[in-house]
Amino acid sequence: MLFHLLRHNRGELRDRLLTFADFQIDRLRRKASRLPVSSEDFRLRLGDALHGDLGPFFQEDALLTIEQLVEDGQNKLSANPAFGMFHGADLSLARLCYAICRLQKPAVVVETGVAHGVSSAFLLQALSVNGTGELWSIDLPPLAEGADDQVGCLVPADLRPRWHLLRGRTRRLLPELVAQLPAIDIFLHDSLHTYRNISLEFETVWPKLRAGGVLISDDVDLNRAFEEFATRGDIALALTSKQQTKGAVFGAMVKAAAKTI
Repeated sequence: MLFHLLRHNRGELRDRLLTFADFQIDRLRRKASRLPVSSEDFRLRLGDALHGDLGPFFQEDALLTIEQLVEDGQNKLSANPAFGMFHGADLSLARLCYAICRLQKPAVVVETGVAHGVSSAFLLQALSVNGTGELWSIDLPPLAEGADDQVGCLVPADLRPRWHLLRGRTRRLLPELVAQLPAIDIFLHDSLHTYRNISLEFETVWPKLRAGGVLISDDVDLNRAFEEFATRGDIALALTSKQQTKGAVFGAMVKAAAKTI
């Protein structure tokens, strides 16, 4: 596969080599030290920061419907996945994305990292119920035969009209996308979980994230990018919580309103 890229797509080969280098550098970095809160505390405190109650959205029929569709799709996919199923978002994170999206009723959601499309499906389901909003996703599939064909394959066809899927490395595509968008309401990081990449994505998106907007990040326990960014003065809330099945930690930040003099 690498030889094929050398002959036909040197730009992507460079992206993948840089990704490998990022992973090696991260082996030397310190892990996160922020302690996660319980899922219930996470939901309540995040809801307060967003001036609403997230609870009712976790009980909606539309959420149960997309859960079942994704689960059915995963069961079929597990017989012949082109890349590991572990790349997909944990259901607790996917449900949270749905609830936040329902409460906030965003016009623009940006997501980095798609894999088979678990979180994408939940976000798009929420946008569909809202009747407004679009999702922009960026993904560089794993280097495996058939991987491109399976990116986002769990997203139902009827939800795809609101979806814009961009293929490539976020370090290259995200700045271009953000520059084109008037504002971002919700941002989900679930791509390359290295300190350098997470920090770059946060710094790129944050200026365009509206006041009261939400930044969500998976696997924040792998390094200190999330907790260091959370020390900014324009953050109303920063929380982390454990995933239900994977045992990893995800986090969310709410952007504070601009201070007036």
